[in-house]
Parts: sequence; C-alpha cells; structure tokens
Amino acid sequence: MGFLSSLLGIGGGIIHVPALASMLNFPIHVATATSHAILAVMALSSTIVHMIQGSFWEGWQTAVCIGGGVIVGAQLGAGLSHRVKPKGIIIALAGALLIVGVRLLFAK
Repeated sequence: MGFLSSLLGIGGGIIHVPALASMLNFPIHVATATSHAILAVMALSSTIVHMIQGSFWEGWQTAVCIGGGVIVGAQLGAGLSHRVKPKGIIIALAGALLIVGVRLLFAK
C-alpha cells in the first residue's frame, strides 16, 4: 500500500480503508482507525529519518504547527466518528477517491 500510494503521490488512507474493508471485511470504523494507525507509524518513521539526515531542522516550526493541528484534528475526528454512519464514511471516501482521480488526470 505504501509503495502504491507514494507512486501515485497520495495519502495511503485512500488505499488502506477500501482494502481493509473490502478484502479483509473490516468494519468501516475499524478500517479507518487501522489506516490512521498505519499512517501514524509511517509518519513517525519518516520524521525520524528526516531528523537523522538533518533536513527536518530546516522547517521545524512548520512541522510543530502541523503536528499540533494533527493532534487537535485527531481528537475532533475521533469524537465525530461515533456520530457518522458507516455509509457516510464510504461516501466521503468515494468522494476523496474521485478528487484524487480528477487530480491525477490533470496532473502535469
């Protein structure tokens, strides 16, 4: 999944969630949470590599701001996820896939 998402230049969640839900029969809420856990591990490992290489420190202020937004957004998303029906998550994911598809068609 990581190779395919990086090849397409997209986030892996758009690929993880449908694969977990359709191929492995995960409930959509579990598939979404599992996808987020996978992406968190990948982001942490990437951050560590960038720190070791020294490229992280060039824009650390931006990274801290984004990290703060991610922490707040994750809490809000987790709270809202209990209110969203599985069909709503699937529709939102389908919309995100449509947007990615259109962007890929018109990418230079």
